[in-house]
Amino acid sequence: MLAELGSLAINNLLRARARLVMTAGGVLVGTTAVILLIALTLGLQQAAEASIGNNASLTEIEVYTNYGMGPNGQTPENIPQLTPKAIEAFWKIPGVAAVIPTTRLMGGEAVAGKLSGYVDTIGIDARLLPYLRISVVEGDLILERGQVLVGPNAGDYFSDPKATGDSYQTVPVDLFNTPFRIKLYPYDGSGNQRVISVKASGKLASNDRFNYSILMPIQDVISFNEWVTGTKVDPKTFVYDQVIIRSSTRETTNQVSEAIREMGYQAGGMGEYLNQLNSFFSTLRLMLGGVGGVALLVAAFGVANTMTMAILERTKEIGLMKAIGATDRDVLTIFLIEAGLVGLVGGIAGVGLSYFLQNIINNALSAASQNTDPGSANPGIGFLPFDTSQIGGNLLVISPELSLFALLLATGVGLVAGLYPSLRAARMTPVIALKSE
Repeated sequence: MLAELGSLAINNLLRARARLVMTAGGVLVGTTAVILLIALTLGLQQAAEASIGNNASLTEIEVYTNYGMGPNGQTPENIPQLTPKAIEAFWKIPGVAAVIPTTRLMGGEAVAGKLSGYVDTIGIDARLLPYLRISVVEGDLILERGQVLVGPNAGDYFSDPKATGDSYQTVPVDLFNTPFRIKLYPYDGSGNQRVISVKASGKLASNDRFNYSILMPIQDVISFNEWVTGTKVDPKTFVYDQVIIRSSTRETTNQVSEAIREMGYQAGGMGEYLNQLNSFFSTLRLMLGGVGGVALLVAAFGVANTMTMAILERTKEIGLMKAIGATDRDVLTIFLIEAGLVGLVGGIAGVGLSYFLQNIINNALSAASQNTDPGSANPGIGFLPFDTSQIGGNLLVISPELSLFALLLATGVGLVAGLYPSLRAARMTPVIALKSE
């Protein structure tokens, strides 16, 4: 029965092809607008993600003590600290692959011959080095007592402490191939100093975190800090400066960040930045999708008007169908199928036009990207304010899910717009319909 009603609805639409084309054209425009605007946000999001780092950096979360008011109203005196107990709690968060606590050496300077300079010295557990995703260009990636790993730029800002005036200048020092020591000065102001001899076991490859730092076994750093401060460390209440958490996958980063914040800590890093970026593009997608939806709303009025006119023109036909046994439900079904088909035809045409325009625009932008000077400040597409070279000019990204959503949306718009005219047709009295002129 439904197949017969569908066949009848199709024949009715084909009787007024011009009207079908014009009405479906409105749906086409709306569907195309929705698809292209959302596809633009998807392309921009991919370009932004490609430019902020590799997958390793996107699974890192930097955890700090939240020195503001905590989420549960903690005061600065009782907010959670990065203690060993907190480290144990972090390990238990679902989706956590590694918890890497760090602490910094307090004060001190590195001395290489007559040159000296301050270097950020970070203590870390050598067993957790593989989770940092770092490598060495010289030496070995090992960190035993008395050894250090030097960043590629750790010695860039050394100088002669005796130089003054015009003779002062910074001198880069290769700390891996140049023997150096670390001088410590206590907080008590006694003027004493302690000289530490260290051996560079490896020189780190360029990375996003430790280029200007020295990595040292965390037990060495804690021991040296005890000497500097004159205070013995309690292993149970010791507070780390920072904790680096590695999530198991990029998809779990947001869940881990939320769990950390619920515990009262501050979460940051590239993984957290990616969460904020995704939230921004989700909002942008809703806004631009709404703009495209306005075009579909206008098309809905066109569908409603077309169906209303069709009912007025076919009033006698409706009366005749009812006179020979058609029920209100049959009439309603016929006109709803017609309205849905108008939306479906417009949606299919809109999806096809969207893919056509996507290919044209992306090919043009790809050609523009290839013609741009690779050494320019903004490689990729020269007239856009961001680097699109890493996505090959694919500024518009139409996913299969987006196409299916747009098709269902267009069909749904047709059905909703045709609902009132269809109900009006179904409720007609046969005698009155047959008497109409």
